[in-house]
Amino acid sequence: MRKIKSKNKQEQKTPMSKNTRILLIALGGVILLGIIILMIVEASMGKITVKNKSNNKLEYVKAYFVDAEGMVGEETMYFENINKGEKLADELNKINLSYLEANLEVRFKFEGQDELFVDAGYFNDIFDGNVTISFKDIDEESVLLKVKASSGLVPSPQISCNEEHIINLKEGIVEE
Repeated sequence: MRKIKSKNKQEQKTPMSKNTRILLIALGGVILLGIIILMIVEASMGKITVKNKSNNKLEYVKAYFVDAEGMVGEETMYFENINKGEKLADELNKINLSYLEANLEVRFKFEGQDELFVDAGYFNDIFDGNVTISFKDIDEESVLLKVKASSGLVPSPQISCNEEHIINLKEGIVEE
């Protein structure tokens, strides 16, 4: 009988190089910083912004949430005397629109015109994001109204609002 000799070699792991350690630490720091920024952005209070990029003065813009039964909550966002090129903003409180299938009703009045309104978007969840209402000239007789609402960096399928409406100033109507 023959004896088999075993060669007992210890495998040595090569230690992590200094550059690899620095790279891993830096990557971990970047990921941690990204998570912190995401948490801050998501926790910040929403706001509503009205931009008048048209050549017409807006006497006022009112916005509030409505469902099938009428106005939801008691908060009406109201902006007055918005001149050409002006941008106004205000804080927007969190509002529970869960299971209400609500819309954002935007009422506005150009100087020398009658009041007009649009129902924008679909809101069926707690909303604490940002709303932007923007007026921009298409030509001398028409203004483009954009209404956009976002619920934060992570979009919700229960909130959808990114609409455009054409306002015919000559006839005083909102065209779809």
